[in-house]
Amino acid sequence: MSIKRKDDIIQAVVVADTFGDEFLPLSCDIPLALFPLINKPLIDYTLEFLSLGGIEETFLFCCSHTDAIKAHINQSIKDKAGWSLTMKVNVIVSESCHSFGDCLRDLDRKGILRGNFVLLEPGTLSNIKLLPIVKKHNETSNKDKGAAMTLIYQEAGRDEEIVTAVNSNGRVLFHRKLGQNKERKVEFPLEIFLENSSVSLHHNLKDTHIAICSPSVLPLFSDNFDFQTKDDFVRGLLMNEEILGSTVYCHVTRGSNFGGAITNWRMYQSISHELENNWFYPLQAPILGKNGVVTGEKVTLNDNKKISNSIIGDNVTIGQNVQIENSFIFSNTKIANDVIITRSIIGPHCHIKSKSRITTSVIGQDVVTENEQFIENSLVQSTQPENCEETDKLGKKAFKLRLESSAEIGDPPVEESDDEAFTDSDDEELSYTQSPVPDDTKLFFTEVIDSLTRGFEDELRCENLILEINSSRYAYNVTVKEVNFNVIKAILIMSLRFPIGPQYFSQFVRLLSFFAPILKNYIRNEGAMLDSLQAIEDVAISNENVNEKWVMFTMKWFYDKDFVTEDVIMEWSKSLDAKSRFYGQVKPFIEWLEEAEEASSSDDE
Repeated sequence: MSIKRKDDIIQAVVVADTFGDEFLPLSCDIPLALFPLINKPLIDYTLEFLSLGGIEETFLFCCSHTDAIKAHINQSIKDKAGWSLTMKVNVIVSESCHSFGDCLRDLDRKGILRGNFVLLEPGTLSNIKLLPIVKKHNETSNKDKGAAMTLIYQEAGRDEEIVTAVNSNGRVLFHRKLGQNKERKVEFPLEIFLENSSVSLHHNLKDTHIAICSPSVLPLFSDNFDFQTKDDFVRGLLMNEEILGSTVYCHVTRGSNFGGAITNWRMYQSISHELENNWFYPLQAPILGKNGVVTGEKVTLNDNKKISNSIIGDNVTIGQNVQIENSFIFSNTKIANDVIITRSIIGPHCHIKSKSRITTSVIGQDVVTENEQFIENSLVQSTQPENCEETDKLGKKAFKLRLESSAEIGDPPVEESDDEAFTDSDDEELSYTQSPVPDDTKLFFTEVIDSLTRGFEDELRCENLILEINSSRYAYNVTVKEVNFNVIKAILIMSLRFPIGPQYFSQFVRLLSFFAPILKNYIRNEGAMLDSLQAIEDVAISNENVNEKWVMFTMKWFYDKDFVTEDVIMEWSKSLDAKSRFYGQVKPFIEWLEEAEEASSSDDE
């Protein structure tokens, strides 16, 4: 009888936290790991998948809601859940971690992983057979001592498109996640074709958010603090392959093998329906739907004829003449008569009072609406948020939540035609040329705009982008003033890349709102405010297509958001050439400020 050595045990790491605001306000009260997925906690599907896949020991890394997750795992073990019979689960707690990369660095310090391991990003579930892929990764590692990671992709990406180039051995030569940007043009480095006899290009792949890792992965994260996500890791290894001496491979699954992660509400809906339709077999939901509707235990339905394509949790009471469409109602919620809910998430322990209408919104835990209340395109929580405005209060236990990292819900659409926003030379290519600058500053600016463009396209956290910018700053001989100027200028230049049309300024607002945390980080004093105004001036002067409307809009946004003050604007305007084209563009805004000041003075008198 052979005894398995500890080093032969197949281990997995599951990071439980998202470190973002994708699931606010519900994630304030419920960890993603315990989100109900067809009335069963998400983590149960993940652990069942790992157990069926042959994993013998899993480390569940938690940074928030740790007590709730621990209690659920302990209760599942007591209840003899299927995964608990064949797999050991260890809950690792570290509340000081603020990113996926921080978690892996902490694991490296703890030294608890003994060999190759399976790495799962937050919210992952799958039915992919892991052991053959682990075996293949081991064989690859024996041939290529620098093999760090095997990425697992699924063919025919419908939700997240990956463009990658691999050689005949499956080694990744180029990798890019297209995200939500509309740009479909991808430029491949010429050297990957010159240096490899065979290159396969894939453009229809979906990231399963599962990877097989060599022991070198954790030290690589520890040695490179700017690796905050798995994508950062892959990008860094491909860019610095000769320096780091590490390579990345990929494995593409086909057929009935499915995998994915709940990274946002769109993916929550998509995976819920895939699970409901048995696409993840042998993973199964505890209850099956009927006619597009799934209902949990102890659900009171006075009339279910008007409920479609929705999932109803346990202990939910639904009144008469209620319409629910394409929505998720979490457990212990009460919905009164004559309520209409469409394309929304209703959290647990909520009370939706009679004749309320909720559409395309997320309602947090314990929210109580008022009678006949209309909620649209909103995030609503039961407690009052910081800097709450009067219009955000919907009731004693209902408050709108506004996020700095995205465009505010309810911003009025831009009605003016963008033909008015630019001069008649719209058909000409916008010029992004800048005044001659020292080489270091020019290289710094190039890296900043590359980082910001990638961050906006992939919706990366602004905190991570700030780390990248600061790293670039120390790599080049640039001053604080040059950092402030070039960061603001890079954001403004990105706005000129949007297509000219009726939605231009809406897209501009979305861009500025997304980068608001970065603006707040660098515009900290009057000197930085002056740098921002000079950046606006430089972009306007360097691009003849930009006219008064663009300048007025940009100045007013920075002023309204308190990134620049009236005093600094007035002092800066005195240095402008009164005969210049730019002064003519900014003059209406200066006059508007002066009129507002005079009106305020007369009111005080």
